[in-house]
Amino acid sequence: MNILAQAKEFYDKLDDSMEEDIARYMANGYVFVTPDSLLLGKAVRKDGGDPVDQWNVTAPDSWFVKTAIGESCISEFIERIPYPLPFVGWQRALKNKPVMWFDYDQINRRKE
Repeated sequence: MNILAQAKEFYDKLDDSMEEDIARYMANGYVFVTPDSLLLGKAVRKDGGDPVDQWNVTAPDSWFVKTAIGESCISEFIERIPYPLPFVGWQRALKNKPVMWFDYDQINRRKE
């Protein structure tokens, strides 16, 4: 199954629109697509409330990974972000888990 079909299946489980999410992140965040992965992320404030609702944040201190589909997605996202910020966060949306925040330097070291 190609990466867009995998992403569509994921979004269908969330009862969310993949197309709308990709469009939002293309306009106000970052979208990385390869044949093997799809990543959506944006700069946010860790203390700014729900990162899903934060857009065009002033003085961000964190990267929020909204969607990561494929193998080694987080390490790939770390390699592709345009600049480092102190934290990186993501959540297990299908398991209804809260956002987990991690120190950027620790995540960056683990990918090597």
